[in-house]
Amino acid sequence: MSAFRKRLYYIWKKLSEKSSHKKFKAVFFKNDFERFQKCTNAKPAGQMKREMNALQKYWGCYPFQYYRFDFYKQTCPYTVEEMKNYIPLYFLHHLYFPYSYKDYGVLCEDKLLTYAMLKAYEVPQPALLFCYDHNEFYDVANNAITVADVNALINTSIATTLFVKPRFGSEGKGIGIFNKQGSCFTDEHHTKLDTAFFENGTHTQSIKGRDKSGFYIVQEGLSQHEELNAIYPHAVNTFRIITECVNGEAKILYCVLRLGSGGRQIDNASAGGIFVRVDLETGALYESAQAFDQSTCSKHPDTGFVFKDMKLETWEVTKAFTLATARKFREIRYLGWDIAFTKNGPSVIEFNNKPDMAGIQDSYGGIRDAWNINPKDWWYQSNYTLKNL
Repeated sequence: MSAFRKRLYYIWKKLSEKSSHKKFKAVFFKNDFERFQKCTNAKPAGQMKREMNALQKYWGCYPFQYYRFDFYKQTCPYTVEEMKNYIPLYFLHHLYFPYSYKDYGVLCEDKLLTYAMLKAYEVPQPALLFCYDHNEFYDVANNAITVADVNALINTSIATTLFVKPRFGSEGKGIGIFNKQGSCFTDEHHTKLDTAFFENGTHTQSIKGRDKSGFYIVQEGLSQHEELNAIYPHAVNTFRIITECVNGEAKILYCVLRLGSGGRQIDNASAGGIFVRVDLETGALYESAQAFDQSTCSKHPDTGFVFKDMKLETWEVTKAFTLATARKFREIRYLGWDIAFTKNGPSVIEFNNKPDMAGIQDSYGGIRDAWNINPKDWWYQSNYTLKNL
């Protein structure tokens, strides 16, 4: 590749990073900036500026990780060299992971396609009731169905919870949760789930982070295993597992158990959930769980469940299931799996080609050395093309 094209690539990536800066600050790191602004034991301004400049120069992008992992606090135990071991989100999502999934990213990003692929591979997952796409309803085979068909599907569902999800979405955003109340399903605002919910536009008002594409899927909730109910019963708590697949061989790199809290029905850390590291060999939980704001707890704040030394009986089956499923999607090197363990065994909630590694690095520490990453190698790759990036 010519020197001109290399330079063009570099300029293109730098402009991309700059354009993402505002979004990252306003969305992904909004809570981290707010935590920083409230900090009463921050380092001197000059020291923080020097450290951030060093990280930005090293990684080639704005060091949002400085705020995410509280490097600005006087109590931070890390040197600048140790801080460099924490990989920034922009680097992972826009340089590193794209090289892993290349043309296969849509398998994870499109929930309808994900459902079809898992179904074809006979992988357990939540049942799909129907889809809604711009004033039309469709069944699991993507055939148009009538209003009467849809209402019948809702009324005859034996699930206790139904989830309305945007076709394209992540981090638990844009999801509507409807619980069985008598003969119908209603959300926390007592809004009834039926065809009118979609047809009169109620879904665009009641579901936060709604999908601009206008395409939603409706899935039945799962009944989780009693072992996980004992930790927190109000949400389906999921294993967030990071896998790597090379030459058809899969291995598990990291795992945390994500737990709901505060009576919420989802376990996302960004929505108030907590997460605790799982020992990959024994299935034992680590001593403390963490929250999105970097706080920790040794027992669940709602149930009082003590994490330390608790060995999960469900882990060995979950591990084998995840490895077998990862091999089915071996075209993608790195995947982040959300695995529920139901009364009938493990089930895939979703999998991601750009998994959130912030929670993983909260639990495991920085992973640069473990992945043998040199940022300079990734700001230009000879086998990249501008189209794929």
